[in-house]
Amino acid sequence: MTGDRRTPTITRAWRRAGLPLLATLSFAMPPAWADFDQAAAAFDKGDYAAALKELKPLADKGDPRSQYAMGVMAENGFGMPKNLAQAATWYRKAAEQGNTDAQYNLGAMYEHGIGMPISYAQAARWYRPAAEAGDIDALSNLGVLYETGRGVPEDKVLALTLYNVSTALDPNKASTAAGNRQGLANRMPLDDVKKAVALTEQWLKPGQLKPGLEAYLRRR
Repeated sequence: MTGDRRTPTITRAWRRAGLPLLATLSFAMPPAWADFDQAAAAFDKGDYAAALKELKPLADKGDPRSQYAMGVMAENGFGMPKNLAQAATWYRKAAEQGNTDAQYNLGAMYEHGIGMPISYAQAARWYRPAAEAGDIDALSNLGVLYETGRGVPEDKVLALTLYNVSTALDPNKASTAAGNRQGLANRMPLDDVKKAVALTEQWLKPGQLKPGLEAYLRRR
């Protein structure tokens, strides 16, 4: 059992940032937003050279969305030779600034050994902040690591809780997390399933996912 990989896109993080509608109509939109918007449009059209021209200056200035996007370009060879080490470097820059898409991708590279040796501990290290922010894929993949005890101490109650939260937040009710939670729950004692359900209910309350996971791990 391994975690999922994500279809490459440079615009997912930008949409997730929740840019207000009024800002899209404002003549005072910051230049970085406009440049990234142009890069995203070029990427969607397959004009990777144009996308790269807009992204590289933004990434060099420290914009985490653009750094994540540069990672996607380098990982997949879009507009440049494929370079996994360079992709990881860009993902790390963005991940260290809190970009959850970059955190997820860096975790996945470590989990699957893409351009680097497999390190489940590092995979868990980067999945965790993305999971705490509610990233459904990071929640699911972190659950796999806790279910199997790879890179982290085995904890099936925590794994089931992470699957539950991922499934609750995911409109796709046939997700990998949904299948994993059913299989795991069927193998667990009923009392442990109830513990996971109680944790799930608590962590799904507004603002409780990150502090709930932190508190749980401190008690272990």
